[in-house]
Amino acid sequence: MSSPATILRSPQLRLISPPFPHRAPHRAPKRITAADLFCGSGGSGTGLSAACDSLGYQLDLTAINHWSTAIATHERNYPRARHLCESLDSVEPRALYPGGRLNLLWASPECTHHSRARGSKPCSDQSRASIWHITRWASALFIDTIIIENVPELVDYGPTSTTGKPLKGRKGETFQAWLAALRGIGYNAEWRILNAADYGDPTTRQRFILIARRGNKHITWPAPTHSRDAATQPDLFRELQPWTPARSIIDWSLPSQSIFTRKRPLAPATLDRIQSGLRKFTGHAAEPFIMALNHGKADHRSYPLSRPLPTVTSADTWAFVTPYYGTAGADSVDAPLPTVTTHDRFGLVQAYGRTLDIHFRMLQPHELAAAMSFPRSYQFTGTRAEQVRQIGNAVPVRLAAALCKHVLAA
Repeated sequence: MSSPATILRSPQLRLISPPFPHRAPHRAPKRITAADLFCGSGGSGTGLSAACDSLGYQLDLTAINHWSTAIATHERNYPRARHLCESLDSVEPRALYPGGRLNLLWASPECTHHSRARGSKPCSDQSRASIWHITRWASALFIDTIIIENVPELVDYGPTSTTGKPLKGRKGETFQAWLAALRGIGYNAEWRILNAADYGDPTTRQRFILIARRGNKHITWPAPTHSRDAATQPDLFRELQPWTPARSIIDWSLPSQSIFTRKRPLAPATLDRIQSGLRKFTGHAAEPFIMALNHGKADHRSYPLSRPLPTVTSADTWAFVTPYYGTAGADSVDAPLPTVTTHDRFGLVQAYGRTLDIHFRMLQPHELAAAMSFPRSYQFTGTRAEQVRQIGNAVPVRLAAALCKHVLAA
């Protein structure tokens, strides 16, 4: 009679699995094949990776960007992903995916020529045409879900004049034509303007988000997890957290310098912004506030804070964030940071009442990265200016994670 050990080694019994019926068989985790046509430092990929981790999925990621510095940053943080330093014009989707299938495509096409920040500057149709590459991917592959991220002004995309400026009377025509083309290929598509602060990012960055699904599959959206009015106006149907304040991302260990002892005085416009902010400060019992500036001049509009006012310390100090340029206003550190741009924009102002001193410094790249919810371990390549540019072009990580987790779970 054969021994138990011999029976277990018998070739005839190898198909009997598992040997212990009360134990569930091991199953390989679901694999998600995704392409990330990313912009900046790759916040979309970071959010996608976090979403897959939380769902127990394996991620097979291809990341594409035309800027070598951005690719170097992405490679440093995601060495297992496939990276292509190419323009979208030169990438052939079917060559990358011979099987013709893709679970998820995230696309952040060129947005510079749609942004309000350009004012009335001429626009390049070649750069503006980059959203049409998405329809090329959508027609070349069977993609389960597409997520497109851009500036809110994308919906105004229309024809330009002979001088390259948008024609006001035809605003939005090209966007609607592109949306119709995407739907004509066979995708159900919906878009919204989402505020990253509503999903836990310490920035009020507003982004155009489009979700497209192949076929007639229903599209749903992730519910916000945070609210500006969570403390004063609770939601009866779900528990929302207050917006994450800028205070949480500021590195308070970094020294700042008195504006009175600087070897190189601050620019007059910067001093005007500081003066405008302090004037409002003293008018509100030295409490933090939010105020809009118009090219350095106060327009006397103040806004309520989203959280209770901070405690005044024994040193009689307070702090707020002021823009270094542009039209945004001085902001309380208890409110989220406004939109992070591709250039140094935010300065931290700390006023010391008893010593009659005012300190000022620019926010550093790691603080700006924290405002976009990048983890502390995230590594950036390039010069300081290149790092700021990457961060300003990135997608807020928590917003990306919420979107990716929602569509992948569905």
